[in-house]
Amino acid sequence: MLSNEGENSKKGKVELFSGDLYDEGNASAKASSSAVHSSLSGPELAEYFGLPFVALKDYKFTESVLNVIPAEFARQHCIIPLSIRESRLSVAMADPHQQDIYQSICFITGMSVDISVASVKDVEWAVQQHYGLQDDELALESIDDHQDHHRAEHQLERLGREQPIVRLVNNIIHDAIDRQASDIHLRPRDKNVELIYRIDGSLTTIRFISKSLLPAVVSRIKILGGMNIAERRMPQDGRSCVRTEGNVVDLRISIMPTVEGESVVIRLLNSKVGLKSIADLGFNQKDEDIFRDLLHKSNGIFLVTGPTGSGKSTSLYAAIDEVRQQNVNIITVEDPVEYHMDGIEQIQINHQTGYTFARALRNILRHDPDVILVGEIRDEETAKIAVESALTGHLVLSTLHTNNAGGGITRLLEMGVQPYLLNSCLLGVLAQRLVKKNCPHCLKIENVDSLVRKSLKIAPSEVFYCGKGCEKCGQTGINGRIAVYELLRVDNDMKSLIKENVSMTDIENYAIKAGMVSLTDDALQRARNKEISLAEVYRIRLD
Repeated sequence: MLSNEGENSKKGKVELFSGDLYDEGNASAKASSSAVHSSLSGPELAEYFGLPFVALKDYKFTESVLNVIPAEFARQHCIIPLSIRESRLSVAMADPHQQDIYQSICFITGMSVDISVASVKDVEWAVQQHYGLQDDELALESIDDHQDHHRAEHQLERLGREQPIVRLVNNIIHDAIDRQASDIHLRPRDKNVELIYRIDGSLTTIRFISKSLLPAVVSRIKILGGMNIAERRMPQDGRSCVRTEGNVVDLRISIMPTVEGESVVIRLLNSKVGLKSIADLGFNQKDEDIFRDLLHKSNGIFLVTGPTGSGKSTSLYAAIDEVRQQNVNIITVEDPVEYHMDGIEQIQINHQTGYTFARALRNILRHDPDVILVGEIRDEETAKIAVESALTGHLVLSTLHTNNAGGGITRLLEMGVQPYLLNSCLLGVLAQRLVKKNCPHCLKIENVDSLVRKSLKIAPSEVFYCGKGCEKCGQTGINGRIAVYELLRVDNDMKSLIKENVSMTDIENYAIKAGMVSLTDDALQRARNKEISLAEVYRIRLD
């Protein structure tokens, strides 16, 4: 029986077989003696490991049991399932010393595993008898796409629809959702496939999967994403959704060919987790009041800036949630539509058909909007139409990829927006980053490098804290993420600064003199409040 990995580490023992507990050191010694037991017969090998031996020629197999393990996996590792009793699966193996195979079986089936030993010839016979010959199955790498393209496509689709593979992919997705991961990575390596989740912004290795399962898993994901199953040499993008506990989670799928096989990244957009109110964004009271005041303007443009993954969309949706309480017509133009909101008209742009941000903006201005959300201002045409929309009585919300709030202003000027137009419509700019929160249950004094103190101008005597790791935070020391930000409000004096050759530094310096707290100082204050570590401040600092 396979036990939980966390429990194994606590006990110092690995429970490999039903009724058989032995030390990891002994297990390692047995595994390393493959030269010895490879010469043993099936009954001798069973006796060596203290396992039952089974003769498969006389065994009665059932289809429902065979279906729990993919044919390709059974053939690759010379195993065959025998029976299921409650939540325990009995499996016959020719070589029972490979511990990673036990973990793969447990992960694929979701059951505890009992091992029996059978001879190599018996297992090979049983696999061929009940799963079919390898040539009739899915030996994908031997198929020449040019000679037999239709056959390859049919086999790939058949592979992706096998019940064990469907169950495996579903388990991966639901497990990632339960852990509140933002992304799933399937990264092919030389001998296996690494399953990684991005949790709280950090890549966390979950486990390794047998590489023989990669073609099947990728095929299943392609089916979910509506992609070309037979295409394995070009990158592909797709989307799907899953429903969990009454909540719909959107999946954005990217598949890239690599030298080790196809790599997969699935972005999870969980509206239940992602949608927040303005009160949840972490503003201090002064900045929250300014933000709400700007959103209640009848016209103008408000920008949120920051790199990819800085929480810009979350802030924009919180703004939309605030604005829609005013009983106004809200239309969004996004790429992609990340969160579906009831009572709002959301438009997905399509570059393949030429339906860009600029073209969509021209169309929706005739659709009587009060508030317009533009997913991102990427080019001069979109910038000019967004500004024109703000000047003609609409409230426009959008994002830019700039490092700080002042950079949002200079970026629009660089795109060709005239300074006098920007003066007339720009309301404010919010720049933000996401930082990891300390777990409050396991705080410890942070060991701060002298370079960090020098860079941030921190006195040697000042003490900061970080998470040590405990049961409540899964030994990570992290308790989710929070935004740090700087909010620039464009007042009359600042409008006089917005000229063609104005520098970003001049804008930032004026904003700070006018009361804006810089992003770095906001993060530093959170570190002094023990909310985040000083290492996080150093990581996202802007100066």
